[in-house]
Amino acid sequence: MKIIKRGKFVLAVAAAILVSGSVCACSTQESSELLEGKKVISQMQPQLPLQGGVTNTSQATVQPGFDSPEGAVKGYLTGLRESNLKYMTDTFSESMEIDDIMRQYAILCGLDLGEEGPVSLKNPAEVKVFVDNLESGIKAVDLKSVKLAGFVDPGDLDDAYTNQKHQENLIKIAKRYGGDKMVSCVAAVEVDGRKFLLIFDVIRKDGRWFNRQLGGIFANMSGMDRNEVGTLSLETADEQILKQMVPDFSKNLLEAETEHGALGSAVTNEEAGGFDSSQMAVRRYLEYLAANEQDKMIGTFAVESYVDHFDFRTRLESSGGYIFMQQEFNFPAVTDFTRDLNIESRKNDIRWNLLEQYNALGVFSEIDTADLVQKEDLDVSFALSELQKRLNTSSLKILGYISPEKLSETYGSSNFQDIRRRRMKAYGADDTESIAAVFELNGARYIICIDTVKYENRWFIRELGGELSSLLGFDYRCAGIMPADYMKNPDIDSLISPLS
Repeated sequence: MKIIKRGKFVLAVAAAILVSGSVCACSTQESSELLEGKKVISQMQPQLPLQGGVTNTSQATVQPGFDSPEGAVKGYLTGLRESNLKYMTDTFSESMEIDDIMRQYAILCGLDLGEEGPVSLKNPAEVKVFVDNLESGIKAVDLKSVKLAGFVDPGDLDDAYTNQKHQENLIKIAKRYGGDKMVSCVAAVEVDGRKFLLIFDVIRKDGRWFNRQLGGIFANMSGMDRNEVGTLSLETADEQILKQMVPDFSKNLLEAETEHGALGSAVTNEEAGGFDSSQMAVRRYLEYLAANEQDKMIGTFAVESYVDHFDFRTRLESSGGYIFMQQEFNFPAVTDFTRDLNIESRKNDIRWNLLEQYNALGVFSEIDTADLVQKEDLDVSFALSELQKRLNTSSLKILGYISPEKLSETYGSSNFQDIRRRRMKAYGADDTESIAAVFELNGARYIICIDTVKYENRWFIRELGGELSSLLGFDYRCAGIMPADYMKNPDIDSLISPLS
């Protein structure tokens, strides 16, 4: 046996050789101890959710699955080659992890963003050098170059992967996620001349195959770091060994069309076009909250406009540093694909914001939501759909709004206005405004602070909570919502004005 060894990753390579152009069967298994030890979701707070770790935030897939595990992986890679993020995410089962796709993309592009830790950027000159290098690294990679040379049997890479106990555990795992079988696929790919092994978990549901996770079971078994998402960059010595298994990297198993036909458009707009005023944006949001129309609630937010106007350089100058996967946007939107990644990231942030809002209302209303928000494998979209059923918001009554200057003297100060202007520059916005709306729900009064943003004479919601909420000392996990009694102001009714 020969060994490929890099850091924590160890592959025992058997003598099996892939015939050029052929595809091997994918193997299956993971020990129950390993599964229990692999925690990919941060623990939730006892009452309020914290956004952290890798969370499932997409809608259910609309793709009807694939005939084989290899077909699901090929579909994902075809979407990558075509820079079609939607097609990539549609190859997954119930949910997809956009953070994992971003991590894999950074590795495939050779950006080295996650290896050195925080990057200190002391002045605009350092920011310029960093951003210029990042943009050039992204633009230099042509995703059209993505090739799939073949598949490597995980059982040939690790003998422990084929034992019966592990196979039985995989079936248990599959059933946990609504399937009847789980396998791991190891794909040998090439991107702009660089060779990689990409590891996938693939699940069968109702006779059809879907990707479930990048990396996952076999990557964890092999000692790969979770942040590597099953993506192993092969060095020269590794390539020599790999050639025994995939002798011809010039072959490409990706076809112009998948079994589902030509790729559809990757373009979908989330925002609804904006509103004439910041107050109207907030009013519409609360009306949609009362009607339990979550898609329309999301439509009141700046999504595409926010991404397209966001000033990546200004944000880094303001923060003084860059930490990969800790930024509001991890990539400058200099290609269609990084723009789509940023849009999906923005949508995920909004869904988290909504989840925090519903959870806060549940806590204040003494409605138990722990079974939905305190889960290891938290699926935000599923949680949102269930929370709106438990929290009947149909009785919500909009009472008006309170001028932020009446609630916080600091808000109107010159120092704070300077801070707002700097943030507005990072947003690329024409204007920003915080709105404190007052509403009644099930006999209780609440104040909700909402930050709004203006682009091209149209107003959108930027964030539930935000600047005014912070000045008032609201818990940041409550999405800007607090019972009106929190203000301890007996004259608060006199401060309320009609919401236009």
